[in-house]
Amino acid sequence: MHADIKGALAQLDKSWKAFEHRGVPMTKNQVKVVLTHANAKGYKTTAELKEDEVDNLIKNVK
Repeated sequence: MHADIKGALAQLDKSWKAFEHRGVPMTKNQVKVVLTHANAKGYKTTAELKEDEVDNLIKNVK
């Protein structure tokens, strides 16, 4: 999935359910952390995120 960062953040209450990482569903908090990070980096879509980047962001987030 290559979601628009700003759009997904704006609709976080609904959009978070569609996110998964490495085949595992993500929690709302994990999605928020990843999308906030991506937005701060200036990314336009989730396609710009690297797998290891997401791993590091969500490893301690429930």
